[in-house]
Amino acid sequence: MFRRREDTITLDASYPADLKKLGFFINKLGHIRMIEAPEKPFVFNSTNIERHNEVRNEALHACARAEVTERLSKLGIKQLYFPQLTTAKPNGPHIPILAPPLDVLKTRKRIVVIINDALQDLGILAYRQLQRELGVNGGSVINFAKEMIKRSALADNVENPEATQNIFDDGAGVKDDNEIPGLIAMNTGQLLYSHKYNRTMTTRSWYALPRKSIVHDHIRIHDQENYVEGHRDPTEHIKSVFDQLLCNTDHVAPDAEVYIVAIEGGAGKVLEVFRDDFEKYGARVTAMAVVHTLVDNSEITHPSLRAFLHQRTRQWKCTDLSINPVHCTDLPDDYLCGASSQTACRDTKAIRWNEELSKAGSLSDITKSLCRLAPSVVPSMDGDKSASTESDTDVSSEWRSGSVPCPTFAGGKESTGECVFTELAVQHAILSFFEEVAQDPKNYRNPAFTTFADVPHPTADAPLALSADPTVPETADIQPAFHMMTPEQLELDEARTKLADMRIALDACSENDDALGKGRAKLVEKITKQEAAIKDLQVKALSSGSLGVGEAEDLRRDWTPKVDGPQVPFAGTMVDSELLKAAGLGETANEELEKLDEEEKAFL
Repeated sequence: MFRRREDTITLDASYPADLKKLGFFINKLGHIRMIEAPEKPFVFNSTNIERHNEVRNEALHACARAEVTERLSKLGIKQLYFPQLTTAKPNGPHIPILAPPLDVLKTRKRIVVIINDALQDLGILAYRQLQRELGVNGGSVINFAKEMIKRSALADNVENPEATQNIFDDGAGVKDDNEIPGLIAMNTGQLLYSHKYNRTMTTRSWYALPRKSIVHDHIRIHDQENYVEGHRDPTEHIKSVFDQLLCNTDHVAPDAEVYIVAIEGGAGKVLEVFRDDFEKYGARVTAMAVVHTLVDNSEITHPSLRAFLHQRTRQWKCTDLSINPVHCTDLPDDYLCGASSQTACRDTKAIRWNEELSKAGSLSDITKSLCRLAPSVVPSMDGDKSASTESDTDVSSEWRSGSVPCPTFAGGKESTGECVFTELAVQHAILSFFEEVAQDPKNYRNPAFTTFADVPHPTADAPLALSADPTVPETADIQPAFHMMTPEQLELDEARTKLADMRIALDACSENDDALGKGRAKLVEKITKQEAAIKDLQVKALSSGSLGVGEAEDLRRDWTPKVDGPQVPFAGTMVDSELLKAAGLGETANEELEKLDEEEKAFL
């Protein structure tokens, strides 16, 4: 039997965590692009060897994480290490989160906490968008933090709203601690700790660690040594952050309003924490926004938690019904709104996410109010409802296909759950919801929503209920049907889109960087060729009648015949071949040119 000696095996793949050495750079828009081709993004499959693709991808992710951390630090959001609660990186087991300095956090009246899915790195929302169209800012929590800063500045400077736009400049930061928003990002993904590298990482990053050779297995994960006490899983991590930070009056004022954004799997984990001890954890939260969770309403059995979800929680989820995040698309089966007239009709005041508390009490009135939500939501079992038997409930549940745990809204254009929160419209809708709650946090209740489009809900009594009597949307809300396009139109539009992207990439490419000189020159040549190709496609579309009315008239007005091609016979006379092509008779011109070539060859 043959065996191969270990020293003859191919070494493991190795790539430096350096953008320039990897062949990439960050342009003026915050996009990661290739140095040799500034218009092209990162491509995962660079080779046919999966291990090389995996390690190279992780090297780029490490660069992206470092860039996100640096940019967030300019906004006052820095890494805070647990369980030490220090901003200096410990030399030992630790788990970092993102938070303002503790002395700033203690003064904030409102705090937004992001609980991401367990597959994501700290501060990262979606790598697929970070590496492509949204860049470092849009693919992470940076834009969300900037939106909080912008709204706070706008509340202070209503007369000059244009002055608040500078915060969205690439690499912009806050001027002083007073502008730092109350934003915290938990770390449910990076729960594996490496003693060798003294850092935490996700399972994906762990599998990309260097190995003995390219065929060796990944480094084994020790059940005790490679986890941090109190942070062994996402549920423990959430509890530890609540215990050591959010519920700790030394770091967060007891009267501070806490708002949660729970994304995908993070929503399920935080609901588990609330279910186990709602009076301690759930009652600390003022309101919650859920992003694309798979939790069903039937799984929520705790009465206080159900009340909280119905009255102080909203969800944004992918749907085919609408792309507008303000459209309510679904409600829990047993949803009962609790909005009072005072809640529905109140004056709107500007909300500042960097507002400081005037004073702190021992126990906030909001927390006391949350503990009394259950009676207003749980349906009464008196009267006729008490006559329903347990068997009736079981029969009814068999017909139910499940329902959402809270009022649910459209999640934008993206069909992937992790990309819902990256949409600016969704972020704006969530912050607007929190600001609505902040108008009267003690008495707030979700209002009576009208669903954008209802769906049939068959029951045991009406098993064939297939009509839903949907609400007819306004004309402005109806999505336009897909415009039928000819192949020539489609080809021309794609070429124009490509040209626009090239020009944007050229403008975002720095002229002062010598390393980008060759890539810029190539991009300029590509733009010139693309412009020429678009002119040819316009002529092609014009000859087939595919251009729009206005565009066709402009093109005919500016068109001048070019007599610079060989003469070919057509309709009993000799005509310029280029003129035939411009008239849409390109095939005829090509046939005649081929005949001329054959005649010339025969003559020779």
